[in-house]
Amino acid sequence: MNTNQKNLLKQFEEDGYVVFSLDNLDKLIATINADVDQLIESGEYKTNSKIYSYNSSPRVVESWKYSQAAKKLAFNPQILNFLTEYYESVPQPFSTINFLRSTEQPLHSDYIHFGTIPHFRLAAAWVALEDIDPRSGPIQLVPGSHKKPAVCFSDLGLPVAASLGDVKRNYTMYEDHIRTGLKQSNEEAIAPQLAAGDVIIWSANLLHGSPICEDNSLSRRSQVTHYHFSETEMFYNPSFSKI
Repeated sequence: MNTNQKNLLKQFEEDGYVVFSLDNLDKLIATINADVDQLIESGEYKTNSKIYSYNSSPRVVESWKYSQAAKKLAFNPQILNFLTEYYESVPQPFSTINFLRSTEQPLHSDYIHFGTIPHFRLAAAWVALEDIDPRSGPIQLVPGSHKKPAVCFSDLGLPVAASLGDVKRNYTMYEDHIRTGLKQSNEEAIAPQLAAGDVIIWSANLLHGSPICEDNSLSRRSQVTHYHFSETEMFYNPSFSKI
């Protein structure tokens, strides 16, 4: 392991995320963007639930099923090698989302969406598919927030959801709770400057999102892949679970 890799692993432990550049991605990026454009033009693509949508820009879910280039990015060896080193386990990509513009989604933890036993066997890799304009609503991260206890819906006194309406209500209350907590603790989010081919890898409980967007007419092409790990015993949806 070289010195740079050791420094990245140390930063990931301390801050909950790292940023580095992936090698030789220009052609792959161009292909992914073309494939996503074709998917959107066809109208035959899957999107996130409206519960988690904050503007009209579509989120293309599971593009890897249609785009070999998107699938190849999900299995990028630099990403897999980093996750293997840190988690000492085999990373298993299970979800891709491609974005055209900012989500404008409030700060949140991925662990409110994807629960695991053992806990926190989850990571994400967000890859810039173009140079990201700071006005376009870039990804923001709260360094060190992964070290806090995970917030569950039951912590907020909320019952297990019985409908999508319940999910929306509970999730909105969760977002408000996170927003209030950050304000009280005076913690601030940062937005790394990212160029095409840069990746942000973050851990399960790190707070992140894109709550500030100066100009939503600007594109912000990117792909995020979520990973579980080989020794994970159980996966569950916190919205519908008492765990």
